[in-house]
Amino acid sequence: MQQTLRNRDTQKYAKLPPETNRITTGRDQKRAGHAMTTAERIAAEEISHLTLVSKSLKDEMLKSFTRRIELFENVIHFYPQPFTPLSLTADRCQLSCKHCNKHYLQHMIDTSQNLADVAEQLHNRGTIGIILSGGSTRDGYVPLYQHTKDINKIKENTPLLISAHIGMITKEQAKQLHFLDTALADVIGDNRTIHDILGLEKTCDDVEKTLKYLNDEKIPIAPHIIVGLSDEGLESELHALEIAKKYNPITLVIVVFIPTPNTPLGDRNLPEISNVIKVITTARTTLDVPISLSCVRPGGRYRQLLDHYAILGGVDRIAVPSREAYKTTEQLKMKIREHPGLCCPW
Repeated sequence: MQQTLRNRDTQKYAKLPPETNRITTGRDQKRAGHAMTTAERIAAEEISHLTLVSKSLKDEMLKSFTRRIELFENVIHFYPQPFTPLSLTADRCQLSCKHCNKHYLQHMIDTSQNLADVAEQLHNRGTIGIILSGGSTRDGYVPLYQHTKDINKIKENTPLLISAHIGMITKEQAKQLHFLDTALADVIGDNRTIHDILGLEKTCDDVEKTLKYLNDEKIPIAPHIIVGLSDEGLESELHALEIAKKYNPITLVIVVFIPTPNTPLGDRNLPEISNVIKVITTARTTLDVPISLSCVRPGGRYRQLLDHYAILGGVDRIAVPSREAYKTTEQLKMKIREHPGLCCPW
């Protein structure tokens, strides 16, 4: 799901201003008693020349990068292929959220009538896992329960991993999701976004209850934090992160808002790269689980820059990596492990 930058954004990110801020160098770190790896030394030098983040955020990036090396060593995981979800509702959605307006349903595979058959075909082609998705009900959940017979058949007849976008669910609905290998839950951190953009008469308490119910049922959770969806600055995303980390996530996925044509938010500006990095560094220094950069992020020059900053900021997984992601990883002398046919929460 890539999108070409509009002219003003291309101009903004195409020519960067000269760097004036510097951060602590690898030599200074060594004097403090920390023996830096090759990747850390190179990252420190690269971070010192970045132009889209403040000095304080550069310091956070270096700490975050050091932490990801401690946790996941000198390896980054790339998921090179776009992963197409299966829509259980075709192109139907009762919400038509302002950032999507059913647009992304058009890019999914319609399995509203033949889920088990499509899943078997994908398995026969070598697919390792599937993502169940679709439009939401008025209450804000994807109607997985309508397809439990097909889902049980898939589990009985194939080894496919099954993940699903679930929306906001009840305790009873969580009990019905025992078949999930991963629950993909959007975590929204402010009530106004839930009401005004998603169109739901719900609150952050309902978001948190969803995670609690999943956790109570021991269903693995991959929370999705959507940077730039709220118009309340970073407060919403950082609150979402606080909610997510309470419920034992197996992976944290960073989604970056895309201003999508023909939606009510189509004219909104792209999220500042510094805001995305702030969420990444905060997550990396407070969570010990993998952090994935979602395939849902803007394209063009923005994506190239974001991938560069995100790697230096501490992510260890990237879906549909850009050329710059490969270049940055090579420059840091890190090892790449590619996972064809998988989505980044796995």
